[in-house]
Amino acid sequence: MSVHKPQKPAVADYPTSTAHQAELEAARAFFLKELESPEEEWEDQGEREDVHLWSKKDPEVHAVPTVKGETLVKNANSEAFLGGVVQLPGMRKLWDQRFESGHMLARYDRTSFAFYTVMKGMGWLVYPRDIVGIQKNYHPEDGSEKGERMIVQTTIEEKEWAPEQKGKTRATLTVSGWRFTPVGDDLKVTYIVKIALNGSMPIAMVSMVATETPLCTGRARDVYYQYGHAPYIRLPSGSSSTSIIFQTEYFSDPPANPETDEHVREYRCVLTTGSQVGDEFELVYDAKRMYDGGVSVRVEGEGVECEDDGKGVVRVKTTKSGEDATVVITPK
Repeated sequence: MSVHKPQKPAVADYPTSTAHQAELEAARAFFLKELESPEEEWEDQGEREDVHLWSKKDPEVHAVPTVKGETLVKNANSEAFLGGVVQLPGMRKLWDQRFESGHMLARYDRTSFAFYTVMKGMGWLVYPRDIVGIQKNYHPEDGSEKGERMIVQTTIEEKEWAPEQKGKTRATLTVSGWRFTPVGDDLKVTYIVKIALNGSMPIAMVSMVATETPLCTGRARDVYYQYGHAPYIRLPSGSSSTSIIFQTEYFSDPPANPETDEHVREYRCVLTTGSQVGDEFELVYDAKRMYDGGVSVRVEGEGVECEDDGKGVVRVKTTKSGEDATVVITPK
């Protein structure tokens, strides 16, 4: 059986809590514990590419250690970095060289969803790894773009949606956690991962994974410096909820070689309009780097209208309930 890949992943009773709340809460507790654990519990691996690296050995001799990477991103806010650099698969391909593909299996609300991810193999020696997991984004209560934010992911079991696939080894993700902490106008980014790759893998390759994984913080930072951020969803100031059903987002894969390859930088926000006609949200784009020449905006489907302020914000307003629509942003 193939892996479920819904065009509209929002569950029927969206917004709702996930059935995997217990796994999510355990992963969050583990992540917070590791964030606060004293330095003497970590083995300091020094700095590389302006990223401070740490590791904790696993009791299993050949297992991947728990790893931590931390870096500072200049002139960045947590909302843009989470939504426009770290989360979208199209952007992740730039900063995570092990990442091959990923998509939502089910979306429970604006901040939590089940997902399926494939990580590349290593030649003929090591099969690709895949992960079935749950993710939740934690935002500040006041919605401030500069407040502290977190991403927490962990493994779940969903055999009907994502049975084991031939030629892939199912990995077990205890936690993949990001914390984005404002430091003045800058952003401290901390990334902690504990994963069991399962199956056989040469020790040298285990060591490589342990080194490369926490360096993703620095590579995400460098992607932000070079490209800026992809568009991301933001509710209007003072608004904490909406009846709009956010289905999923897509961003076309960035080029492997920015100096020679053209890239359309197409962003797509797929939604279903809710019961409250007139609901609004914003799509925030990077007018300085990603779209320095401006954007073109179009709507596929019905039920929404858009207005671009020309300064980095597309305002979207619903005009009819129960309609499927996709807002598309491309460079002019």
